[in-house]
Amino acid sequence: MKLFFLILSVFSFLLFLFTIGCQLSGWGACAAYSDYFVYSGSASIHLGLFSVAMFFLWKKNLRSTLSSIGLPGKIKDNLFYSAMTLSAIFLVLFCLGVAAIVLKFNDQEKVSDKISSLPMIVLLFAVVGAPLTEELFFRAFLVPRTGIIVSAIVFGLLHFAYGSVVEVMGALVIGLVLGASYRFSKSVAPCMLAHMLYNAISITVITFFSG
Repeated sequence: MKLFFLILSVFSFLLFLFTIGCQLSGWGACAAYSDYFVYSGSASIHLGLFSVAMFFLWKKNLRSTLSSIGLPGKIKDNLFYSAMTLSAIFLVLFCLGVAAIVLKFNDQEKVSDKISSLPMIVLLFAVVGAPLTEELFFRAFLVPRTGIIVSAIVFGLLHFAYGSVVEVMGALVIGLVLGASYRFSKSVAPCMLAHMLYNAISITVITFFSG
């Protein structure tokens, strides 16, 4: 299986390079492909996160691999830690929002514009798929190896594509909360669930108000 995930990692990297190359070069052969940049770019990034994480996390079989990262875990514990994690996320983001207002620096509208322009299938993936791949990579894989702070910084930088400094800072503090949740719960399940709920709520609010 490790060989499979290694091949998948290489494929995702090549797909990412191809997508970026087409966007930057303006090759005529890429013209017909331009409408799919957002799909291939997102797919390559998340496929890469998933395959790299699974390459290092994989044990002798699927059962032992899932067990090592606390999946599926106890339902009661998952719900408790998910609720605590989501509450902490909204609390730290509220504090960050207040700080942005006090400092008179808020470029969050860039995120709203970006999300509003994304196709529905990409938004659905952001709610269902992205939290799974990101939590496997940033929490289950990175936290035990680099620590909560480093994993949170890398997680924040991944959101730089939105072009918003506040978004990067928000992702960083969310990464800190999710990293702490993983350490306390000893399971990636609450992180995944809280991440899904947060993305669902955020996208719903942005889509509602932008409409």
